[in-house]
Amino acid sequence: MKTTKLLVLASLAGFALSATAKTDVKGALQQLKTNEENAKANRKQYEDNAEIASKNIVEVTAAIKQLREQKTQLTSNGQNLEKNRAVLDKMKEKLEGFKKDESAQLKKEESQIAQLRATLEKLETNKATREQNIATYTQKISEVEQEKADWDQQKQAFTAIANELANKETKAMAEREKWIEKRKGYKTESGKWDKEAQVAEQTRVKYDRLKD
Repeated sequence: MKTTKLLVLASLAGFALSATAKTDVKGALQQLKTNEENAKANRKQYEDNAEIASKNIVEVTAAIKQLREQKTQLTSNGQNLEKNRAVLDKMKEKLEGFKKDESAQLKKEESQIAQLRATLEKLETNKATREQNIATYTQKISEVEQEKADWDQQKQAFTAIANELANKETKAMAEREKWIEKRKGYKTESGKWDKEAQVAEQTRVKYDRLKD
């Protein structure tokens, strides 16, 4: 971002001439030319500063747009995480149901072992299989819980980023307002010195004619 230059303004000498100065037209004319040059230089400097302010406003506005786009993307990602969390909750619910069903079936078949010795081998096989299923579902439930914990951490990170983007946007908007106010001042000063330059030029032309 560019900064404006400081101006050293030369005071314009008074246009009134004393009775003695009237005889020194050449000296008065030189003073008027100096006044005109100073006024034009000041006008040029304020015009340059106004242009710098305009460019800075464009840059800050672009930065604000980018911050808002990042905030929108962050919001979208947060919504996707919410959907994923809901899917994980559904999956856990199904796994809990599977675990409950398998546990109930295990108890039933353990009771059948005592009553049906003939089918003991088959039931023992089923018992081992269902126990393995329970272990698998238990492991899956642990994995789901870990994914939920990871999601909570990501959500906290997104919240922190969202707050940071909001702070940056606030600062950028304040910066833009500052440069808008500066541009107003520069344009006002430019108009002022433009009038001064016109007056100085008109006075110089007048005394040029007196000299001739």
